[in-house]
Amino acid sequence: MRYEQILLAEATPHFETIAEIVAAVRETKALPPIDALSVLQSFAKRGDTAALAWEGDRLVGCVCLGACHHFISSPDWVPVKVRLVRDGIDLAKVGCTHFVYLHPDFWGQGMTLALTDQARRSNPMFTHTLLHGFATKEFEDWAAGLDGVIQIGTRQGQSVFVRGIAGAT
Repeated sequence: MRYEQILLAEATPHFETIAEIVAAVRETKALPPIDALSVLQSFAKRGDTAALAWEGDRLVGCVCLGACHHFISSPDWVPVKVRLVRDGIDLAKVGCTHFVYLHPDFWGQGMTLALTDQARRSNPMFTHTLLHGFATKEFEDWAAGLDGVIQIGTRQGQSVFVRGIAGAT
């Protein structure tokens, strides 16, 4: 497996393939379909970075990374933001890995973690990432077990975790 860190806007030629991966994952997990193309376009417009997973010349996964301030402006995020500040974490340096999609053919081999870790390092300005908004309880439990993860609160009944990026300044 080869991983590519990229500005998401530069991955536009691959959006159709990523949308197919999204559809396969959501169908396998019995999740409702989404308009992955529009979602990817909106993430690209706001400047998100990403990691792509390649098996040979086949694109098999994508995880995006965006700045948390894009989405933590609503009042229900206040307790999380307060906790981050109290823990000495600069909110401007907190990113969020999201849009985690790896083709089902590659599940159970540790590749989701490897791909997510590549995405976490795709923008050097971030020192920490948040993990939240899990599509399934299984994914939330997986995230809770990652090395270095700290639960910092809940939002809409789900855990919110923070995780430092090793080597970040």
